[in-house]
Amino acid sequence: MNKLGVVAKRLNPAQLGRRDWLALSVGAVVAVGLLTGLTAIKHARVVPLKPTATALTITWLPDTVKRWDKQIVEMSQKYNIDPDFLAIIMTLESGGYAKAQSEAGAQGLMQVTPPTAKDIADRYLKEPTTNYDLTDPRTNVEFGAAYLALLRNEFGERVQGPSWNATVELVAAGYNGGPGAANRLYKGIGLTDTQTVVYSRDAFNMWRERHAKSSPTYERWLERGGSRLIELAQSGQ
Repeated sequence: MNKLGVVAKRLNPAQLGRRDWLALSVGAVVAVGLLTGLTAIKHARVVPLKPTATALTITWLPDTVKRWDKQIVEMSQKYNIDPDFLAIIMTLESGGYAKAQSEAGAQGLMQVTPPTAKDIADRYLKEPTTNYDLTDPRTNVEFGAAYLALLRNEFGERVQGPSWNATVELVAAGYNGGPGAANRLYKGIGLTDTQTVVYSRDAFNMWRERHAKSSPTYERWLERGGSRLIELAQSGQ
């Protein structure tokens, strides 16, 4: 069973199968020291890609994610992250469920663990702090955006296309499986963790489908178990 399962009222983790956990894909930022591992990754740096939008434009996003529009747009602008991409990652992480928790201790809308949050707060926030609350939705979104920006700065390259089409998959892999996973994709080695493969491809395909009236990838994610996250987000339990 995937160790990154949601732990919440009305949802018994023992009842979920392997495919359910793979579908939920929550608790992406879980390993202590992942951020410091970036220093060992060497490749040419370029000017970071800029957002392609300044507001949420995805019509098929669940209302449970759209309701965080203010926080998503604010933090996407603060960290130069495309708001549609930030919303896709939030969807995969929590379905917009602010009280989501994983067995690994990941918390909130962007599923950030306390150890990783400390790294982000110390080194990657625009205004470093030691006083923060991961259960606060705005704070949680900022920490997720800061981590996405870190990965984007490390792996985003102009040669991958201004549309972010390749960068999105790399950053999503890094968010779920750590910078090492993104580096494997970058070098063409490939991913070995099934969960990260599913997660990064879902993020990539949802991104490519962001301007469509509906997203087949999002619908498949719902069928594989994502609907349970949406239900929890709707109930607020």
